[in-house]
Amino acid sequence: NSVRYLEHMEGIKRAFIVADRSMEKLGFVKIVEDVLARRENPVQVQTFVDVEPDPSTDTVFKGTDIMRSFGPDTVIAIGGGSVMDAAKGMCLFNDAGDADFFGAKQKFLDIRKRTYTFPNLNKTKLVCIPTTSGTGSEVTPFAVITDSKAGIKYPLADYALTPDIAIVDSQFIESVPPVVVADSGLDVLCHATESYVSTMATHYTKGLSLEAIKLVFENLEKSYHGDVEAKSKMHDASTIAGMAFANALLGINHSIAHKIGQAFHLPHGRCIAITMPHVIRFNASQPKKRAIWAKYSYFRANEDYAEIARYLGLPGKTTDELVESYVQAFIKLAHSVGVKLSLKEQGVKKADLDKQVDRLAELAYEDNCTVTNPQEPLIGDLKHIILDEYEGTESTF
Repeated sequence: NSVRYLEHMEGIKRAFIVADRSMEKLGFVKIVEDVLARRENPVQVQTFVDVEPDPSTDTVFKGTDIMRSFGPDTVIAIGGGSVMDAAKGMCLFNDAGDADFFGAKQKFLDIRKRTYTFPNLNKTKLVCIPTTSGTGSEVTPFAVITDSKAGIKYPLADYALTPDIAIVDSQFIESVPPVVVADSGLDVLCHATESYVSTMATHYTKGLSLEAIKLVFENLEKSYHGDVEAKSKMHDASTIAGMAFANALLGINHSIAHKIGQAFHLPHGRCIAITMPHVIRFNASQPKKRAIWAKYSYFRANEDYAEIARYLGLPGKTTDELVESYVQAFIKLAHSVGVKLSLKEQGVKKADLDKQVDRLAELAYEDNCTVTNPQEPLIGDLKHIILDEYEGTESTF
């Protein structure tokens, strides 16, 4: 019941609630409204519940127009990653009228040193209340928005997008259906794993990553079968992993999943899971191309994966054995929650994949998440991974 914090949070006079229709039907929007109604001084409330899965620029701009008319001091996003990402976009364009989506989506080498400078967002406070245990968006500087004109999903990244307050309240995830628990939980595991092997990983972020990984392996299957305590721990794991990748960033697992999910209309977490075994094997192989990064002076991804395996107590004497042991542990976990790890089993037709694979590989290479991957991929490498995902066969590099 940590949502009660809104009853005493300072400075709320005009609140703009961002959600989707399901949050309204489940009564979650009313819970927030009721808490605000208990405040000592009355709060003016405006709601926007038209956020769709994979929010588009059209939706963000529509919400922004309503925000400007209402003039909130606080934005409260209650929902999954799509709702929180849409709210971040609305805050960006509301607080900075001259913000440019074309500039905001540009790729960067360092999130702290960009050619496009995000404006300071200080007109409104952003409060995020996650209702799924997956994205970690409540604590991250990222928002994934689909360009309505180009039809391409872009991850925006800047610390200006980080929410001011995160309310991680497990009452909002008790009724999440098993299929969503599975998809979002495997996304959490990928966030923690990619942040652990990232070129931006530090001792600070690695501790968070390992704790999130451990929580997922201990609780995802139980959460999938309805264990309330396990669901609460998965909710914590999601936020902990979010704190890790907010600082260490991600890698090509997300770059690829962003693109295949959009191309074939598949859930993000499912695309993440299908991609993950192939990416681990690619990243752990000896690199063909060397890249220079200030915080990553030598190739160590294989050792990093091996460290995760050791932390989990997985079998293996050599680094290669430990890496493969982690891959197999992931596959076993995914199967235990009903996730099939091939595009073919998700209904994708081979002819459609072959037709789009070159473009998908190019788009994945251009994705912001690619920058901090521990291996610098060639477009051909990304194509190789995507094609291997069709049957789910073991990738060799």
